[in-house]
Amino acid sequence: MVHNPPVSSSIEDVLAAAIRLVNAGERGPARALCEQLAATRAPHPAVQQLLAVISLQEGDCGAATTFAVTSLALRPGHAPTLRVAADAWFRLSLARHAHGDVAGEVQALHEVLRIAPEHVEAEVNLGLALQERGALDEAMRAYGRAYRLREDSFGRIAHALASVSTGRLWLNLDDLRAALRATPP
Repeated sequence: MVHNPPVSSSIEDVLAAAIRLVNAGERGPARALCEQLAATRAPHPAVQQLLAVISLQEGDCGAATTFAVTSLALRPGHAPTLRVAADAWFRLSLARHAHGDVAGEVQALHEVLRIAPEHVEAEVNLGLALQERGALDEAMRAYGRAYRLREDSFGRIAHALASVSTGRLWLNLDDLRAALRATPP
């Protein structure tokens, strides 16, 4: 199979070929096509978006976020790219957590929530990270936002509050529910 369409091909034709390669599991040749487009043509949001997807599939969350941000600068508010960016930032937050980089984790989670304000898992993880830093009031606000978005997050929140050394323990879970509902946004 030939992986390199002629340089005279339209951006759409080359992107279609790259997408077919990605769908076939051939990320390397797909990346090469996208990089060729990026090097020889004006910046194109779909090329940047596909590079973000490829990077995310390869586990390079940092590159994925960079490509997604570049794509969004060229095409603000593009829902599919926003989903890629939220996923990339969320995965980046998990990687930073795994490496003990709580400040980086908090920053990445704030980015997720800037892009996808109703991302419940990001709110809960933000609460956990803030709680680990000793910022319990901020953590409670994040937990409150998560609970108001999806009440089934309550079990994870209650467990987190009771598990981390800087948490709190509620003997009456209805009181905790009321406290979460009452937290400011």
